[in-house]
Amino acid sequence: PAPPPAPAVPARPLQWRAEKSATGITLSGFAPDAAAKAAAAELARGALNGGTLSDKTSVEPNLRNAADYGAVTRFALGLLSKIERGSVNLAGGNLSVAGAASDHAGWTALQEALKGQALPAGLALTGVPALTINRYGFSATVDKTGGTLTGHLPDAGSKQAIAALIEASPLHGKIQDETTIVPAAPAGFGVAARSAVQDLLRLDLGSVSVVDHEVSVQGLTCRDLIRAEIETNAAGGLPEGFTGKAEVGLRQTGCVIDPPSTCQNDLDALTQRYYVMFGQGTAVVTLDPITERAMTEAAAILKQCPASRVTVEGHANLDGERAGFNNLDLSRRRALRVREELVRRGLEPDQLEVKGYGVERPLVAHGDTEAKVKNRRVQFTVAK
Repeated sequence: PAPPPAPAVPARPLQWRAEKSATGITLSGFAPDAAAKAAAAELARGALNGGTLSDKTSVEPNLRNAADYGAVTRFALGLLSKIERGSVNLAGGNLSVAGAASDHAGWTALQEALKGQALPAGLALTGVPALTINRYGFSATVDKTGGTLTGHLPDAGSKQAIAALIEASPLHGKIQDETTIVPAAPAGFGVAARSAVQDLLRLDLGSVSVVDHEVSVQGLTCRDLIRAEIETNAAGGLPEGFTGKAEVGLRQTGCVIDPPSTCQNDLDALTQRYYVMFGQGTAVVTLDPITERAMTEAAAILKQCPASRVTVEGHANLDGERAGFNNLDLSRRRALRVREELVRRGLEPDQLEVKGYGVERPLVAHGDTEAKVKNRRVQFTVAK
């Protein structure tokens, strides 16, 4: 008798991937035959921006939907040609795309390709393509006359948050916004850009840039306290995955010696002499001899600038937050308590504004041995 027929081998679902990097393109997965493998490799060479092709695909004759192999790999490699680095992946009838275009124009072309072309039969796009722009960037420059914002921001919320910072600064109405909203940024980019602009607006002049995950702040200030806060924030106050550096110098010229500036210098020096006026986790000012002297000196300095509006700033270290305290509220209550003491010593209440910053503006890194002392403080900013 004839031998029984061999059991049918189930067709293997399509698995194919093309990955592009600075060194070239790598193909992996399966092809239905040698001719289809060679055709896909030839298309991949056309998508190279440099480097070499590494073809690691294997021939699998029993590949499901083999008739559509040429169409789907051609479509996938057409997308890859618009990407500077990234990948296209075919799994069964699903296509996923991830990577970075070289610039805004390339990113737009890729979006249009995905929206404007009909997918080959039997192919569906999986999820939202994870597409960014290589060296996605934002920058800003300011000086006493105004400034400019350029580059990209990921969404309207990021743009509005930065606009609110500018509106609340002395440069409101003087900064030109030339940024474009492009939703292709690394996660956290908008927060990092806002943080950089917040630091920039505290400098007398300077510039910031945020490129991919790197933040850079450069500029000059007349205040050593501002320099320390900005350098500390750049070193450790950014969203996860971002790194920063700050190069902030103290101005040797241009620090006007008028009553407001003199008061500011004297108040900063006072802060550096008397960091701590509060017990851990409390807004109570105990008028021991040192605190009494600090309050008296602060009042005397402020009376030299009766026409200047002054912000009393409360700050906190990280210990309370770890224990569940609301450090933002605590720092504001500390500033209010100092304001009360200053009013009791003859300052006009309307001259003194109160602001709590919590742990947002540490003078030294929160893990530093001096953080418990130097970050639990009240300091003063005299309006220019």
